[in-house]
Amino acid sequence: MKKKKYYWLALLLLTLHLPGFTQDLKTDRKTDVLLDRTKGIRILTRDSLAGINLRFRIQSRAEFTTQDGNSLSLASKGGYIKRLRLRTSGFLYNKKLTYSLQLGFSPGDMDVANSDHPQIIRDAVVYYQFTPRLKLGFGQTKLPGNRQRVISSGEQQFVDRSIVNATFTLDRDFGLFASYRHQIGAVPVRLQAALSNGDGRNTSPLAGSGLAYTARAEVLPLGEFTMDGDYFEGDWVREPTPKLSVGIGFSENDNAYRTGGQIGAEVSGFTDLQSAMADLVFKYNGWATYHEWIQREGSHLVFPAEADDLQYVYAGQGYNGQVSYQFPNHFELAGRYSVITPEREIQHLTLQTKQYTVAANYYVNWHRIKLQSDLTYQTQEDLAANTTQDNWILRLQLELGI
Repeated sequence: MKKKKYYWLALLLLTLHLPGFTQDLKTDRKTDVLLDRTKGIRILTRDSLAGINLRFRIQSRAEFTTQDGNSLSLASKGGYIKRLRLRTSGFLYNKKLTYSLQLGFSPGDMDVANSDHPQIIRDAVVYYQFTPRLKLGFGQTKLPGNRQRVISSGEQQFVDRSIVNATFTLDRDFGLFASYRHQIGAVPVRLQAALSNGDGRNTSPLAGSGLAYTARAEVLPLGEFTMDGDYFEGDWVREPTPKLSVGIGFSENDNAYRTGGQIGAEVSGFTDLQSAMADLVFKYNGWATYHEWIQREGSHLVFPAEADDLQYVYAGQGYNGQVSYQFPNHFELAGRYSVITPEREIQHLTLQTKQYTVAANYYVNWHRIKLQSDLTYQTQEDLAANTTQDNWILRLQLELGI
């Protein structure tokens, strides 16, 4: 009986205080919580000692692949969650001390095909802004490699990145990161560098493996893009004046033991990998074009494996070119051509692949809520045997996030 009295007393006190509590909560939300188009839910403490951005996103995809280019008979079909991400970033105690944390929960995000255990952690890095121009980071995040990799997968204008990126990207690694912004007259210049393990995310270095060295430089001869538009695809903001960014990069991964350096399956030996890359992006009045070239070389490309099979590193070069137009109502049409060509040494083990893709997208709320579709005609040529096979790929995707 006494417990019931306490319950009723607690309920009465809660009822008396609820209006004031609700009013305080509304005030807090009005002054301290904001939904930002690009950064998600932003929370700032009253004492300004911490600021947090909270984000999530879901990519739901359906994909259909034909048997060949002359038949619509399906070789595969299916729907799946391509990406499911949770992300937070912000500052703690000092606005110069920032962090970025990102977790992935879909099978592709966790790299279950090439890992002994699910790789949930994608980004976990701490930065310190030493000067307005110089920032240093320590932890795990994307290497400053090709631009399409550094652009978020949630801010692409096609359903996914190109085969050039999929084949030659540096992806993520653990190490030290540095970025420096400079201005030559009215021309912004950005420099980035990284010294990292070379083993990829969430891995322990293998005995005998070396380090990776990565550097990237960008020049924006026509000034800064609106909303950092050189780091999302398509001209969503419809730039009122022409904007151009040109980037070059280089990476060396000493004694790498995975087929892609930081990514891919392990091989039965080591190889030194060198990657060179160049890219440019141009936007104006709804038009956007993006071009990227990457070349990879390796000191050792072919390795023995079980059952007399051979493992190989895909060395060679790739080119990706995209052009698009976004209407004022944020409906977009885009086209893409991508090609990857293997080095002569491995042409008997792998194929030259070309893709011709057209896309139609509708942006409901910037890149956070959008409907995407693309149709690809793909050819794969065995350069050693001089034979070709082809097929069609249709992909549909809904992106939802904050």
